[in-house]
Amino acid sequence: MEKNKNSQLRSLVIGLFFILLFMVIIGRLLWIQTVDASDLRRKAEANWRISKVLEPRRGTIMDRNGNVLVQSMPAYVIAADVSLVKDPHAYAKKLSPLLGIPEDKLVAKLSKKKGQVELRDGNNYKVSPQTRDQIMKLGLDGIYSYPATMRVYMEGPLAAHVLGFVNMDNQATGGVEQRYDSLLRGQPGTWSFQKDANGWKLSGGVEKFQPPRDGKNLILTIDNRLQYEVERILEQAMRRYQAKAATAVVANPDTGEILAMANRPTFDPSRYAKTWKPGINTTNLAVSSQFEPGSTFKIVTLAAAIEEGLFHPDDTFSSGAIRVKDREIHDWNETGWGEISFRQGVYLSSNVAFVMLGQALGADRLETYIDKFGFGRITAQKGRKTGIDLPAEERGYFYGRSLYPSELAATAFGQGISVTPIQQVAAVSAIANGGKWVQPHVVRAIQDPGRHGKMQMIRPRSRKVISDRTAAEVRQLLRGVVMYGTGKEADLPGYDIAGKTGTAQKPSPRGGYIPGEYHVSFIGFAPADHPKVVVYVAIDAPTVSGGATGGTVAAPVAKELFQKAFQVLHILPRTSTKTAP
Repeated sequence: MEKNKNSQLRSLVIGLFFILLFMVIIGRLLWIQTVDASDLRRKAEANWRISKVLEPRRGTIMDRNGNVLVQSMPAYVIAADVSLVKDPHAYAKKLSPLLGIPEDKLVAKLSKKKGQVELRDGNNYKVSPQTRDQIMKLGLDGIYSYPATMRVYMEGPLAAHVLGFVNMDNQATGGVEQRYDSLLRGQPGTWSFQKDANGWKLSGGVEKFQPPRDGKNLILTIDNRLQYEVERILEQAMRRYQAKAATAVVANPDTGEILAMANRPTFDPSRYAKTWKPGINTTNLAVSSQFEPGSTFKIVTLAAAIEEGLFHPDDTFSSGAIRVKDREIHDWNETGWGEISFRQGVYLSSNVAFVMLGQALGADRLETYIDKFGFGRITAQKGRKTGIDLPAEERGYFYGRSLYPSELAATAFGQGISVTPIQQVAAVSAIANGGKWVQPHVVRAIQDPGRHGKMQMIRPRSRKVISDRTAAEVRQLLRGVVMYGTGKEADLPGYDIAGKTGTAQKPSPRGGYIPGEYHVSFIGFAPADHPKVVVYVAIDAPTVSGGATGGTVAAPVAKELFQKAFQVLHILPRTSTKTAP
């Protein structure tokens, strides 16, 4: 009897256990089918679904005439499944000439024990479809390719600092490639579909497709024909004068469009891995270099004095030297030209004349006009950027306080301060176009290929800085500089070229100036009565027997630049002879 009771108790316990277990299972199933259902379904679908990122096509860059300068082209990455590579040395010998990668580097990659490796040497790893086909025809086990895109710079080093480049990892560096990267790169798309256990796409599976949005195209203000000529002339000047560096800019003064911008030393965007040398040739000198402008800055002082009614061209003064407090300032030739008129002082670039004009203006008024012409407040430590649409623009350096009498005198003829070439181009363009400062720019329009090529034209900022009358008088005086003064070497028969030379001593890191080393420049425009083009050229530390000046070195180079600009832009010579006042 006792035995039957124990047996019944065990059966009851076991039964209760199984009932409880069954209830737990039922409860878990209910939980999965209700609470966890959506989450589990998402996880399952993730295992059934394949998603791919669809890369957009990067925008094309063209010159102002529609000539393609940069575009993205189909390319391939060559890779290897090293477990299938039988003889790394034999493979490397065949692949090296096609990939442009040294054999020893290929052997090292192909000798790995397992895994997949891209056959690359630094940033050099994408090949053209033609090269890819040649590699595949070798029939090397384990060698395969997959598609990519590569940036192609159609004209090699032409306009390198304006364009910049995109490296093999799709990173934009320098130029408009960097400045407009967000527009050029576009937006990636996606493609996802359901697969079976073997990874094949299910014909009835849910498919999602979001096409990529290709990048926008840029139409530059650059004229590639003129750019080529500017680069050629600048290269010749570098060799002729054995200079350290040089920069040149050609601009439309009415619109602020940069028609050409070149620097030396330079690099080749299509071979950036081998030619891009930080600290040597990577700086766009036209927007990033800062140096004492010298006499080209006298144009600002002259315009300010005329606008304020303080310039009397026929009044005379004693040239040669002038004392300002405890400092004696000399004319550039040390002795001067005796008693001359202020008009002659402009033609001959007399420092004494401009010190006197600066004193007549006073610090407050001169500071105001320097600011109006786009350089910024001289009482600040740094100047003001023009806002040109290129990266790494510098501001220039000023005194950072109100000017002492000796500093006012030095500033009036372009000494003791630092500015950039593009600041000077914008300021002198205001003289050329009738008194309006216009923001310089290198992109003329943005084109959206996804909207039937719709164009968005660039509208630069502008403001009036001096009167038409003042601008016209300055233009005529600068015409006289080229006809009778320091800019004679820039004159070109049949054209009324106006401008100003600059010869600035180079500051020494130890203080003072480097003996015998100069930064020479010329900035001007033509035709003088109705300018169509502004030309700026600066050459760093040229080597010339007897000493280098803006008149002997930069002016002749500017003459060549003007001549080519007239030819390319179809600016015809005048038919009558004109003279300066």
